[in-house]
Amino acid sequence: MPDLDQSIAQPYADQGVQVIGIHPGESPDQLADFVEQTGVTFELLADQGHTVSHFQYNDGVGYPYPRDVVIGPDLIVRSSENSFNADEMESLVQEILAE
Repeated sequence: MPDLDQSIAQPYADQGVQVIGIHPGESPDQLADFVEQTGVTFELLADQGHTVSHFQYNDGVGYPYPRDVVIGPDLIVRSSENSFNADEMESLVQEILAE
């Protein structure tokens, strides 16, 4: 997550790009500890009951990794991934900003 923060969230924040991490099964206290340890600056949401990850993204209960969701300015989900690929994310952000 620090790599997502440094390569996407911080550099593009002034252009309206927002990054939100959805963490299945983790408590707000766990997320606060994570932020303190890593310095991540974007919003992290605790999905303790796996409501978002299971019902919205079909990950199934118990998937241990956070999901990266990219939503365009038109509020349409453009990408939803469980792994971060810096080059692919950069290309997607550039595509969205060019629209």
